[in-house]
Amino acid sequence: AGIFHLITHAYSKALLFLGSGSIIHSMQSIVGYSPDKSQNMVLMGGLRKHVPITKISFFLGTLSLSGIPPLACFWSKDEILNASWLYSPI
Repeated sequence: AGIFHLITHAYSKALLFLGSGSIIHSMQSIVGYSPDKSQNMVLMGGLRKHVPITKISFFLGTLSLSGIPPLACFWSKDEILNASWLYSPI
């Protein structure tokens, strides 16, 4: 159960980090190549219409890390709770 959770958590968090890199990369086409401007949060408003696939990946990664039922991190957290109940019931 622990290894399953480690893997699902790693993939979900990697999805969020890849989305962050995608946002920074797409900002360079909007503000030009400038590390100060492409990573400035003030300038990142309204990006949903420019990067719709990244928006969906951020949403799915956030839901997965939150443990929403149809996604993988829910099942791994459920397995951890199930295993802990089996080995040390109250």
